[in-house]
Order: sequence, then C-alpha cells, then structure tokens
Amino acid sequence: MRLAICDDELQELERTYSYITKYMQEHPQYELTIYTFSAPLELLSYVSKNGGFDILVLDIYMDGMLGTEVARELRQLGDQGAFIFITTSRDHAVEAFEVEATQYLVKPYTEGAIFNALDRVMQRVSKDRRIVVNIKTSEGMTRLAIRDVVFTETGRNNYQIVHTIQGKKMEVRMTATELFELLSQNKFFIRCGASINLNLKYIRQISKDTITFDTGEHLTYPYRAYQKLKEAFLRFQMFAEE
Repeated sequence: MRLAICDDELQELERTYSYITKYMQEHPQYELTIYTFSAPLELLSYVSKNGGFDILVLDIYMDGMLGTEVARELRQLGDQGAFIFITTSRDHAVEAFEVEATQYLVKPYTEGAIFNALDRVMQRVSKDRRIVVNIKTSEGMTRLAIRDVVFTETGRNNYQIVHTIQGKKMEVRMTATELFELLSQNKFFIRCGASINLNLKYIRQISKDTITFDTGEHLTYPYRAYQKLKEAFLRFQMFAEE
C-alpha cells in the first residue's frame, strides 16, 4: 500500500511521518510505503503523473489551497484513496466528509489518535483489496480488483468491456449478468439496462442520456433507465458508508 502525507509545515510533516513510521513498526503485517509532500501542487502533480495513493494524510490549512480542495482535485484525478485530515479547527469537518474522509483529527493530536485512525483506514483498505477475482480476458487470465472497475459495457461479439480507474480496458468473454454476479461483491455496483454495470462510487454526473465518470469518460445509456439510476445515485450520495 502507498501512503502520502501533505503538510506545508515541515515540523508537522516530520511529526506525522514519525508517528506513521512507529505505527508500521508495531504492525509489520502491513506493507506500507510512505511519500511526503510539503506543498499541495507537488502532491497533485505527482498523482497526475504517477497515479494515486491508498491512504492520504492531509493538513487542511496549507498555503494556497485547503486540504479539502486538494482532496476534491485528487478525486477528479481518479484517486480513490482514504483521507485522514489533520487541522487546527473543526470548521471544515463537513467539507472533509463530503469527500469521504475516514478520519478528521484536530491538532494537537496524540499518537494514540493517529494510530486509531490508521487502524480504521487499514481495515477498510485491506478489506477492499481482498475482493480480487481471476477473469479470462482476450489477452489471457487477469487478476482484477473489483474496487478498480468503473463500469462495464457490451462490446463486439458480445464481449464485455471492463473499464478501470487506471484507464485500462479489457475484453471479457461472459455475459453482462455473469459479470455483474462477480462485481456485486462490492456493494457499490448496480445494473443499468441489460448490458451496463456501474460502480456508483466513480460516477461524477448523470444526465438523461449520458453518465460522466471521474475518469473523464462518458457513457450513453438507455433513457428508460434514467429514473432508477438517478434514485440509486442519490441514495448512494446520502447513505453510502466506507
């Protein structure tokens, strides 16, 4: 797993790094690589070029950009990592949880507080990573993490095309229903019409004939499915829990 810390105060950055390093020493079952960033734009630039992180520890009050704004930008870049926010104020708690924050710590936080936050995050991330399936694609057998699937659609010769958050596309020789049975191990998947499977977590916007995803992709879908899809998406936004 990969973890990023972003704080523009060097002393706080080093403090957080030392706590997480100690946590790793006490929890050798987790393989964790730590990356540190002292500026929000540095983190955003890295993610745009190299992909996202499993866990992100963000200070909220940083020069030039709030941590919650950084989180929104990261979501738009396709990063689906778990956020832990660290701040001197509770004023941005609502914004933090709008981007699915796992924990919100107020300075001065204790070693025990960040350890508890990491316990919660590690359990969630580890659970997500366990749901991996082996599927036969047009290029051979592939291990697929269900959490990485954005949507699937029917392609040529009734192959299903699987679109992932990493921007990959793979052809799978199975029906849309068979594929949904695999994907539905993740609670965020729904059917849309007869040939589309959707991960609600990656949907950015829904219109009456088009779905826009966090990857920037657009998908045309049957108009008759609009009402059911809209209701499912609204329920997800209101009640989905990590």
